[in-house]
Amino acid sequence: MAYPKSLVGKVATRPNLQGAWEDISRSAKPLSHGPSEQTIQDFRTNLTSNLETIRKELLSGTYQFGKVRAVAVKKKGSKKRPLRIADIRDRVVQRAITRQLEKHLEEKFDLLNPASHAYLRNRGVQSAIKRMLQFHREGCGVVFEADIVNFFDTVNVHKLLKEKIFPLLQDNTLHDLIEDAFNMEIGNRDDLPEEDWGLFPESSTGLPQGGYLSPLFSNVYLSVFDHKMLKAKFRLIRYADDFVIMCQTVKEAEMAYALSCEILEHELGLKLHTRDDKSSNGRTRIVSPTQTTIQFLGVQFNGSRIWPASEKRKKLSEKLTDLSSSNDVRANDVLTLLKSTRNLIEGWIASYGFTDINTTYASKIDQEINRHLWLALTEMGWKLDGTSLSAKQRAKSGVSHVKYYLHETRARLSDQELWRAYWTTEENSK
Repeated sequence: MAYPKSLVGKVATRPNLQGAWEDISRSAKPLSHGPSEQTIQDFRTNLTSNLETIRKELLSGTYQFGKVRAVAVKKKGSKKRPLRIADIRDRVVQRAITRQLEKHLEEKFDLLNPASHAYLRNRGVQSAIKRMLQFHREGCGVVFEADIVNFFDTVNVHKLLKEKIFPLLQDNTLHDLIEDAFNMEIGNRDDLPEEDWGLFPESSTGLPQGGYLSPLFSNVYLSVFDHKMLKAKFRLIRYADDFVIMCQTVKEAEMAYALSCEILEHELGLKLHTRDDKSSNGRTRIVSPTQTTIQFLGVQFNGSRIWPASEKRKKLSEKLTDLSSSNDVRANDVLTLLKSTRNLIEGWIASYGFTDINTTYASKIDQEINRHLWLALTEMGWKLDGTSLSAKQRAKSGVSHVKYYLHETRARLSDQELWRAYWTTEENSK
């Protein structure tokens, strides 16, 4: 039996487990599941009992992680991202461990340094783009942008744990659990398409994408890169394995490139994508945004304005299409359809409302919404005229127009003057 003041004892407290559950249930889809097929909804049904079982197993030292469900998610182009989806109970435990460790590791490795923006409270894509624009306004017209090749798969987890994480923990009661979390077997390998087998090697040594420990530990691994670049006075902006360095001259960018290679490749055993300054699709390059538009974190930038990347807009259209042909439609669940649509639009605008979205852009999204809602409702048996919702019908749907969500999002923006400088019309500045 673990002592209450031990690390595993702290992880297993009821408030910590409850908080871990709230964290994962807030972000996961209701039907999200691992190999056991137990969904978020299923786990919630017997929440108190499920958390108590986890607590007892952790304290008695009998908790064991199950297998994961492998899913290959399409990325930009033809590439796929390998995700390892754990069962709900295993996610709760991983998140509970993370909650207990993150403050300690943030302080020890200074993870809240000015360069890092991923997986940190009060930071994200918006804060990273804001930092980029601030440097641009200060005269940084040259950008060194880069991406690390297969970062999560190539992190040396054994070295990370033995040399950086474990020596800083107050005791060893979490060591085995953490190591086991990084060695969870795939439960559906035989069901994967043959083309995806290579994405999930049997002896993987990296940080599993989809794991709740991976974000924190990835920041720990790259913290040495952050600090050395900042110490050298480079204007680094990093979001996980994507980063840009804002420079005033090409010579400065070349120096940033050289030091980045030295740290990432020689010290950390990672590799940058091959540099190609001339390619519009180059993953690592030195460019001037006024001559070559860059794309960073789903946002495009040409030196005078920022706007959502085309694939992000396309993804929104695909999700609207999915909603109009979803199970909710087949079940004639109108309220769920409308709520899902509202949440989708509200979430997308919350993510990209700080960019240059004008009236025409917003109207095109509204037209898509009206069309897909019309299709879904007619599929449910509603008798509607035309081929799209009318203005009156849309008003009654409860799904507000894009300009409403845009206004709400922009009202919360700090440094309004900065953002407005990168919107193209006076209308967008209001």
